[in-house]
Amino acid sequence: MLYNEVMPAFKTDPRVDMLFQNVPQPWHPQSCYQHEAGMAVKLVDESKFYAASSKIFAAQDKFADKSCIDMSRNQCYDSLADIVTDGTGVDRQSVMDQLKLDKGDTSIGHNVTLMIKFSAKYHRVRGVHVTPTVFLNGVEAPDVGSGWTAEQWKEKITACLENSKL
Repeated sequence: MLYNEVMPAFKTDPRVDMLFQNVPQPWHPQSCYQHEAGMAVKLVDESKFYAASSKIFAAQDKFADKSCIDMSRNQCYDSLADIVTDGTGVDRQSVMDQLKLDKGDTSIGHNVTLMIKFSAKYHRVRGVHVTPTVFLNGVEAPDVGSGWTAEQWKEKITACLENSKL
């Protein structure tokens, strides 16, 4: 919603930019897989990252705890590869190649493992533990909620711009 509905309203204002940060939540193990799938798309074709991420968000219900409790890691990756490549123009096999685990090494992970580690470290240092955690001009905005509408986001950004000395 932010990328497709809110940001276009500010496209002509050079003071407004959105930076998406991956914040996997370990109490939902499948959230790591979801973030890894988005990162895999970024490695394959960075220009498709937001489109793929939007698809992951739209399919959240498929990855709720109760929905995927019996799915293996590879089954989750397989389902996510279908989701992120549907209509995005990203090659499915290329995404799966990024998520392929090296079975010869017990802990090396795959091509996005290091990205996940750096993402987790970055947010731990900043004290980010739950989502959404939003920073506007580097300052946490604790009033932002996950149920916000596009209009609420636009109002918040507009208020920040009006109060800004930029």
